[in-house]
Amino acid sequence: MSGITRIQQGREDSRRPDVTFTPGKEIWFKDGDQVFLSSVATGSDDDKYLDELYLYVFRAGTRLVNLLKDDRVDTSIVPDDVRASHKFAIWAYVHNIIHLEKRNDDWIEIAGPAGKKMYREDINDFRIISLSFGRSDYIWNQLVDVYNDWGALNKGVIRIKRTGQGMFDTSYSITATPKNDEIPNDKQAEIAELPVLKEYFYEKYGNSADAAMDIAKSAASTNDTEETLF
Repeated sequence: MSGITRIQQGREDSRRPDVTFTPGKEIWFKDGDQVFLSSVATGSDDDKYLDELYLYVFRAGTRLVNLLKDDRVDTSIVPDDVRASHKFAIWAYVHNIIHLEKRNDDWIEIAGPAGKKMYREDINDFRIISLSFGRSDYIWNQLVDVYNDWGALNKGVIRIKRTGQGMFDTSYSITATPKNDEIPNDKQAEIAELPVLKEYFYEKYGNSADAAMDIAKSAASTNDTEETLF
């Protein structure tokens, strides 16, 4: 069973004193990005489009390795000092993303607040949004607030905004908006074909052999560089 209630209960339980496949579907936020989406997930207990996961993220030389924490995955290559990051993920229909900088010629220039130039990237397709719960669950709690206000996550358009660039100065805001965009009728049939989130992440981040190969390549690259420099 998934949904808002189950995950929220899990977060509360974790604070108790006695409790010691398809590529290219994720949205990667940069500083200032605003993503406008219609959630496929409802937040109900039987929701198949909202789930939680644990992901190891660590550097191996010059490479960044992502490895899913899962009973099916060999995680012996993970450094002892690395803890898995706890994330939640949802399927959503992303209408567009507003960027601060133009990094693609196809993005449309628009006027932002006070006439500031911003750039709209039209997505108009299904994407996965995965975020950490945040310190004291502040990111997750914002999603819960939207759920509580609407009674379900799929009742309107949600905005997710990233502010900051580094590990320690980045924050996210999740808010309900008055926008009335909806998932187009001709896209509704695709919802049933969306991969189960845990299987998607297992397919993409569950291969220990690939992660080990990344580490080996990184080590070889570092050695080659050192031999060249010295």
